[in-house]
Amino acid sequence: MIPVSALGGGGGGQGGDAAGAAAPPSMAPPSGAPPSTEAPPATEAPPPQAQSGPPPEQPPDSGDTLAEVGKTAKEHLDPLMPIVIPNQGEDSRPVPKQVQCLENGTDLFKMFDIDMNVRFDPSAARKAYHKMATFVHPDKLGREPTDADRARFTKLKQAYTCIMDEQIRAVYRQHCFGIAGSGGTPPEGHEAALAKALELARDLRKMGEERAIVLHKAAEVGWSEVQKDQDGRSMRGDGRKTAHKFNLFADISSEEDDAELEKERRGLTPEQILERSPKYADKFLEKVKPLLTDPKISRSAAGGAFTMSEEPQLMALLTENAKTVQRHLRKTRTAVKQMNWAMTSLLQHKDSPWRGLEVKGSLVEHGTVKMLELIKSGMAFGKFSEVHEEEFAKLVDNLHRLYMDIFERRGQELLKAAIQAELNVIYLLPESGGRLPDGSRVLLQALNARADLNGKPGKITAWDYSLQRYTVELEKQEKKKESEEAPQNPDMFGLGDVEDEEEEEDGEKNQIELAIPKKLMVLPKNVLVDLNPPKLKLESLVKDWNAWRKRPRSVSASQDAEAVAAALGPPLESMATFLSDAAAAVATGCATGSQGAELIADECRQALSGARNLAAKLLGEEPQEPPKPTPMNEPAPALVPFQGSQVSQALKEAAEVAQASIELNKDKKKKKSRSRKRRRKRSSSSSSSGKKKRKK
Repeated sequence: MIPVSALGGGGGGQGGDAAGAAAPPSMAPPSGAPPSTEAPPATEAPPPQAQSGPPPEQPPDSGDTLAEVGKTAKEHLDPLMPIVIPNQGEDSRPVPKQVQCLENGTDLFKMFDIDMNVRFDPSAARKAYHKMATFVHPDKLGREPTDADRARFTKLKQAYTCIMDEQIRAVYRQHCFGIAGSGGTPPEGHEAALAKALELARDLRKMGEERAIVLHKAAEVGWSEVQKDQDGRSMRGDGRKTAHKFNLFADISSEEDDAELEKERRGLTPEQILERSPKYADKFLEKVKPLLTDPKISRSAAGGAFTMSEEPQLMALLTENAKTVQRHLRKTRTAVKQMNWAMTSLLQHKDSPWRGLEVKGSLVEHGTVKMLELIKSGMAFGKFSEVHEEEFAKLVDNLHRLYMDIFERRGQELLKAAIQAELNVIYLLPESGGRLPDGSRVLLQALNARADLNGKPGKITAWDYSLQRYTVELEKQEKKKESEEAPQNPDMFGLGDVEDEEEEEDGEKNQIELAIPKKLMVLPKNVLVDLNPPKLKLESLVKDWNAWRKRPRSVSASQDAEAVAAALGPPLESMATFLSDAAAAVATGCATGSQGAELIADECRQALSGARNLAAKLLGEEPQEPPKPTPMNEPAPALVPFQGSQVSQALKEAAEVAQASIELNKDKKKKKSRSRKRRRKRSSSSSSSGKKKRKK
């Protein structure tokens, strides 16, 4: 396709035509400077029948011109200007049949043999262009090209440019064939449609040239003009501001740069969003707390709780601390936006923790944005009205409802995480009674054949019952680039020592290193459990639990705050103690190795068991013992009770009857065989006794 920006309006005479025509359809931009002004409008081309007459008289000093147009030779090379092929009179050569469509008013779709009712095929148009170019290209004529030949080739490039550009092609089709309907346009024919399309193409080219000039100027001198004094030094410019440069709302604007949030969201998978959802919930609870616990909105209660006031003093709060309210709402808006984005991303996820909170979250976000705009207007005018108070009351109510739901849901998630923590740790402790679960991180040890692999980390992927070995997938470790440092004191006395050290290092590098395998089968004694991952999870759980239980809980006016604090305070404190003891025990085992893990195993199991029982009690469930670990030996296949249809039951009964009959037949055969054996014994004994008598 010939790009519109490459079709420059200026040229370099006839030589420029030959240079521009040498590489169709991708024509290089002209070497001359781009025109600073648009070319003067040209008259439309006359109908084809008017071209057969004699050429009009031209002034002798006008040079080579086009008939009935008045354009000079260097201007008619522009494919985006109207082109009329001059008539050579008696010396004119016959036009090939394949390119007569350029002069007889054939529309562009027929010219390039393209169906306009189907999807446009650029390869078909390109093929038709090259086929017609073989008849009109100045370099392929085999003779000196005339003005008519050059004009004909330029007209072919013009048609190709219009048909290949999507915008220009749409304008041409609209004006050439019209649009049916009450709001449509009548068809105007090929010549008028081509003139409209070329006008659009010239406008597009002009905009591209202006943009190129701006970019060139910006690359040379920068986006802002730098003033210099007489000595060539840069001046800071006038520091005074005119009236239109003042920003009246600069200090109280509610706009916020969300670039960091967008950068964090980009490229996250649903699993990663699910993993970060608790952080978003904690952030929302933390940002909303200062607003809900304000003395003019709520009153404090026992145990660090708060009770919402029946008649909050919202107008007084806006009047006295408008900027403080605005600052809290900005932080709340950021947290709610992040939370709502996570809700939307996990709508179809089965494990979404935001199920049922989507409507409340959207109401809070909409109300926060609206309230920020109202606060901005009130601060600008220095007065707040009843509208501000009503909207603020609605927002506070929605924030309180969402705060209570997320607070309760977050507590339930932490209690379930405490139950799951036991399953993540007890199977890794010594004397668990089974093999290590798949996915456990281990360190290799005591490998005699491959001592270089001792201490390498890996992950258990399978267990072979027959060989009694683990399959460990080793982790990839990036090789660190050795930094070549020069000696600190490169004097003549130290250079020899440095050279000796370099030779020793080169000798060590030249030793043959064994390749590190991706997977390895090892015995249970050759793996050491890495307790660092469960330690980090337990420490994070302890931190989140302590942060959650210290947050203020909302208590209604009808509830007794002291009774609620007395009922929930000790269990929550006990849960924190259990989790802290378990985390400390796992940390000790991680630091002391296999021997330390054996010492803290019982203590860790007791702490996790107490946390599990207490969490189940707080959730209103019955505590359940964790399932037994996977055994080292292959278990026998489990018998599944039969549950089928009537036909299957009948077949089963028939099979049982057949089996019973087979067993009866076996018993009969055994009895017969015994009787035969007895007869044979008797006959053999009688015959032997007769022989003995005869011998006597």
